[in-house]
Amino acid sequence: MNFNLITLKNLELMRTLFLFIFYSFTITSFAQKFTLIKDSINPIVSDSAIRGTYFGTGWADIDNDSNLDLFYAGTIYKNLGNGNFKIAEGSTIIPTATSLNSCSWADYENDGDLDLIYSRFTAPSTLQTRIYANDGNGQFTETNTILNTINSATWSVQWCDYNNDSYVDFILTFADLFLGTNRFPNRLYRGNSDGTFTEVTEPYDFLTEKAAYTVSNWTDYDEDGDTDLFIASGPAAGPTGIKHDFLFKNLQVETGSEGFVKLTNTDLSFAEDPQDGQCYNAIDYDNDGDLDICLTNYSGVENKFYINNSGTYQSTNTPFTTGNNQNLANAWGDFDNDGDLDVIITASSAMGSGYFVNNGDGTFTEKNTNLINTATSGNSTGATIGDYDNDGDLDFFVVGQGVKGLFRNDLAVKNHFVNIKLIGNPSNKAALGARLELTTKIKGKLVTLKREVSASNTFMGHNSLRVHFGLGKAPKIDKLTIYWPSGNVDTYTKLRVNKFYTIEEGKKKPIDPPIKKINDNNPKVIVYPNPSKNIVKVKIDTIETNTPIIVKVLDASGLKISETNFNTNQEIILNTASLLPGNYFLNIILGKKTVTKKLVIK
Repeated sequence: MNFNLITLKNLELMRTLFLFIFYSFTITSFAQKFTLIKDSINPIVSDSAIRGTYFGTGWADIDNDSNLDLFYAGTIYKNLGNGNFKIAEGSTIIPTATSLNSCSWADYENDGDLDLIYSRFTAPSTLQTRIYANDGNGQFTETNTILNTINSATWSVQWCDYNNDSYVDFILTFADLFLGTNRFPNRLYRGNSDGTFTEVTEPYDFLTEKAAYTVSNWTDYDEDGDTDLFIASGPAAGPTGIKHDFLFKNLQVETGSEGFVKLTNTDLSFAEDPQDGQCYNAIDYDNDGDLDICLTNYSGVENKFYINNSGTYQSTNTPFTTGNNQNLANAWGDFDNDGDLDVIITASSAMGSGYFVNNGDGTFTEKNTNLINTATSGNSTGATIGDYDNDGDLDFFVVGQGVKGLFRNDLAVKNHFVNIKLIGNPSNKAALGARLELTTKIKGKLVTLKREVSASNTFMGHNSLRVHFGLGKAPKIDKLTIYWPSGNVDTYTKLRVNKFYTIEEGKKKPIDPPIKKINDNNPKVIVYPNPSKNIVKVKIDTIETNTPIIVKVLDASGLKISETNFNTNQEIILNTASLLPGNYFLNIILGKKTVTKKLVIK
């Protein structure tokens, strides 16, 4: 290429294009489009990322306003319902984690709002696990001092209801010798009717044997009505020398009383396989009626994907099971709403993370190559999935060491969906452990889709507790069956698609509450020339007449330098001759909307 042939105009166009991509990085693949949110007035974007090594995260509606809020590293970001967030005022009691954290949400008080259990390691020596009760208005209070003496290296925490008694329980896992020299077995706590907890002292292997336990997943893998316990354990060549994970079958339904038995290869063909496990999930990826198993491994062992053929599990190669890539999370959801589950994989290495689309024929294809790396620079740990803008498709948030990214799903092909919030009674209020089976016709074929409500289905965190089904072009839902932890079964027929339902256990009809779709499609704003020296112009498309316009110039730290008022009849020209070379922001306020653009002064 002859550089002399490139005109100054072309250079300016290239710079503008680069900066546009820098602000709102949109990645498109056929009908699938994710937008990496870059709006600096959104604190999820503008707050500094924590440089911790291993972080979980989770979506949760803390105030029951139907908008998903986000928990990350000790901070709750309240969803304002307009595409933006703010730090929840009542959550400042929750301390920040700087090195490691795990989180899980459930309603342990059964009072109708979600409470938080949270473990954190803040270097050099702060090790805490705490429960924070939610008063329903977003105010949190530290409760249950039973945990205050456990200032030890809790690796992960997860809510569950393992005994189906309506009161949620929780487990603490301890990665032997990962954090400090103190050694602990795991701890399991049984929830009581008065909101207190009792430590379980039965001699289950996972409560007596020390090992490199990482993340536990509660899932009813055999679909017998009680939640089983899969504890990932790594590294495979770790300090204890144990080279397999710890998988336990729950005996509650079979015996009528609490109990766990450790699974062997005789019970489950892969139970004693060498692993460096990080995160288990049981999902029906092929819609054949039984649950398949996905496991992310960290190093020395590739990820595993076990296809369930009527109780026989076969290890299968996929694009996300090749290579030793320091993988951590596998988070499942139907991102394209075509009726089958896709997966997000994270990795704390440059290779291995990605978004993998289920092709519907038993295979997967990576789409939007380097999607996650655009936000995490090749270092991702936790991920959480949820429809935060209530537009019917799943969005996700991903975190890594000193990096984070909020990805909005802007699905172009509007397949149908349904989104369901469950309220248990007499089951635990958050319906942890509930199983949903939805039957509908997709592409001319009657299929049954399965989901499970879980507070432990990603690395050190979990997805939204609201249950999402993609339905393709299905015109209706033929049947929805809910298997509640209490043993109750509710069935609904001929439900409408493209709805957000709330279903209370035992009720004859679902509730169809009005849920507002969040519209964060602000007017198109172009700032040019950019980079600039003396003069900057601002062009605004699709703005209503008589809308007041305010343009604020902010420095790189967010401090206001100037503020100018305009009206829609004026040409917006800013004199920037007095600004020193460097990076700035323009806050362009258009009535009730604000658009933020980066400005470079040369």
